[in-house]
Amino acid sequence: MNIRRKLLIALGALSVGLAHAQPEKRAGKTMRVGMLSSGTRAVDEVGDRKTFVDALRELGWVEGRNILYDAVYADDDASRLPALAAALVARAPDLIWVGPAEVALAVFASTRTIPLVFSTATNVVERGLVKSLARPGGNVTGIQTIGWELGGKRLQLLKQALPKIARAGVLVYPSPDSASQQESKEIEKAAAILGLTVIPAMVKVAGEIDSAIASLVKNRVEAILITVSPLLRNQRKRILELAASQRLPVVGTRSEFTVEGALLSYSALLSDQIRRSAQMVDLILKGAKKPADIPVEQPTKFELVVNLKTAKTLGITIPGEILLQAARLIE
Repeated sequence: MNIRRKLLIALGALSVGLAHAQPEKRAGKTMRVGMLSSGTRAVDEVGDRKTFVDALRELGWVEGRNILYDAVYADDDASRLPALAAALVARAPDLIWVGPAEVALAVFASTRTIPLVFSTATNVVERGLVKSLARPGGNVTGIQTIGWELGGKRLQLLKQALPKIARAGVLVYPSPDSASQQESKEIEKAAAILGLTVIPAMVKVAGEIDSAIASLVKNRVEAILITVSPLLRNQRKRILELAASQRLPVVGTRSEFTVEGALLSYSALLSDQIRRSAQMVDLILKGAKKPADIPVEQPTKFELVVNLKTAKTLGITIPGEILLQAARLIE
């Protein structure tokens, strides 16, 4: 074998070796994932963030070994989101994971390049986050939740549980394009069909919750419906405390409400949405796919959860038709 041929074979072997080494080097990199929440650290660390981190751990992403998290919290003050998002983007994480649309929009305003995955956003095409559900086309993808669309169904379930009810209060986050406002309209439509009177009470910041519920009590409502809103969900403990003090049943937008004391809730399975978004993050971090090529998904499973302990405390007998529909009973 001549020297030239030996050299060519050696170079060929070297190039093959480098080709195999490159993905191993990427796999060995510690990836940095930014996380922006509209809520508080105390609530998120035992809730959505924990579910997300646990899901990624099951996929092989272990904090401190091959992934680091940079979590930032707005502490239920939506006005802080743009500045927090800009600061997070400036630290150049490999990907940013968020929950609802208002948080996704804040991040999207600061970057068109860093991959962004949402887990509970609404109206993502209308809001310009993606070009279409099937072909997002940019740096954003995730799970578009079905939430505000269920407002009428929740009121219907309340009427089934309390056949004699005539007046229901509705807590609403008063932003013109919010899911909360859209759900409020759905509830009003359903109320007209069911022959109910609904009384809205606006909650823009956490400090308005007490006065909002006080106004509903003054208007002699017989139950309270919560609309889809990060603020209202994050403040559910206070809402449930105040409602319980007035012996008012609550209908929640997520099962956490019912687990913590609401009479019932009807929603998509939040844990499923978060875990599915984690699978999307896994694909992006591994370089298997780009956000533009991952279709936005929507939940297909929904559950009615009923708290029988709360019903007993309030002296409510839950009809059999409700119990038969329930996926879970809290006793």
